[in-house]
Amino acid sequence: MAHEATVFEIIQTLVIADKHVVADVMARRGLWTKGVSAVNNSYKALNYLADCGKLVKGDGYFKLPHCKSDYAEHARLLTKAFAEILKANPACLIFREHTIAEKGLRPDGIVILRKEDQGLCFVLELCNKESEDYLQQKMNTWRYWQGATSYLSQLTGYQIPHFDIVRSGELTDYLKEALP
Repeated sequence: MAHEATVFEIIQTLVIADKHVVADVMARRGLWTKGVSAVNNSYKALNYLADCGKLVKGDGYFKLPHCKSDYAEHARLLTKAFAEILKANPACLIFREHTIAEKGLRPDGIVILRKEDQGLCFVLELCNKESEDYLQQKMNTWRYWQGATSYLSQLTGYQIPHFDIVRSGELTDYLKEALP
């Protein structure tokens, strides 16, 4: 079987996904032909990884063993957003739903887009169910937290002098600007 290592690398980044999302990323990388062929190959590879104990197979999805999600709407939308980032910048780093207990924060994602020796860090918020007030509270916590860049630097292993906050609805335009 071919490309299991690449499929596993994709799932390690996304944490949870279905065969269609993985197929889309693999096709974008030019490893499989887009469409039914990529979906079938993804499904075979994902099943193989589940049989090996590297992934857990759910009802229409696959996930890393530590993932507690059942791939409900929020998780599906977040996976789709992360897949778009991964397709645009395969070298990216994604920290999915990382809890920052001392600040009471759990951003949907912390992302570093990497190109050669440069990078761009942003916090991604999906905004599919949060109220505008709650979202504003989260954004204000990030904006006024004096230790945010130090925390992000320690988390990512890169020096983060500044970061952006991106709502999922702004993601496509943000990626176009960030990755010309």
